[in-house]
Amino acid sequence: MYDGRVLTSLPQRGRKEKRMDTTFLESRAAEVLSRFDPEKLRKSLLSRPFMIETFGTPKSGKSTMREMLKHFFKRNGLSVSTPIEGAEVVEWIKRHEPEYNFQTGEYALSLARERALGPGHRDFHVVIFDRAIYDCVARMEYYVANGKISEEHRRAVEGYFLLPHNREMFDLHVCLVAKPEVAIHRELARALTKKPGETMNADTLSKLLKAHESMWKRLGCDNDPSMVWHDSSTENEQETALSILDSALAAFMRRLDAEESRKLITAP
Repeated sequence: MYDGRVLTSLPQRGRKEKRMDTTFLESRAAEVLSRFDPEKLRKSLLSRPFMIETFGTPKSGKSTMREMLKHFFKRNGLSVSTPIEGAEVVEWIKRHEPEYNFQTGEYALSLARERALGPGHRDFHVVIFDRAIYDCVARMEYYVANGKISEEHRRAVEGYFLLPHNREMFDLHVCLVAKPEVAIHRELARALTKKPGETMNADTLSKLLKAHESMWKRLGCDNDPSMVWHDSSTENEQETALSILDSALAAFMRRLDAEESRKLITAP
């Protein structure tokens, strides 16, 4: 649950309602922009954009968070790219697994390289990916547990996606999860049928959550400041978005501090 730093409570109809007070986060966004692009001419800078990946379990809020963060950053003067996620581009009638996730992972990685290193790498301040390298790593964990790939093959795929060349393109990875019963409730709230889906069923959702938890613990992600675990099960969309935004701005600040320190060290 978000700590309430930018949420205030006020009584309404006998209970407390929360409203947003984003002044603090807006001031931090202004500081980020002034340090990263003081003349607001992104093309004058050589450094790559700030890059964020959201990944995690279904109906945890990944796509919604991407759009809410995009709206915030754009309203605060930053140019934003939100590439279409692989699942909307790779339109296989039958999702052969794990090949389907190889394809979506490679698509995301290719786009990440383009945004970070390609000719247009100075066009944006922020790039937000809905599933990229850690999504593929978590899926391999799921496939091992379900006997679709071997442990040896999991290590090979994970080793590739988590190469320093790939990880260094990203400033923050946010793993958003939701309890299976919450995920199903969220889907049914906007559905015209209650029939379970191939993924949206209690058994598969439980296995996916377990795979993400296993990967997180195995890789020691709690000790990595570029990794954020967030359970949205008991939150509304604004609470989740504010927490993720706070983490993103903190990650941007860390990167700016690191780049400025390097310049001081290398200065003649």
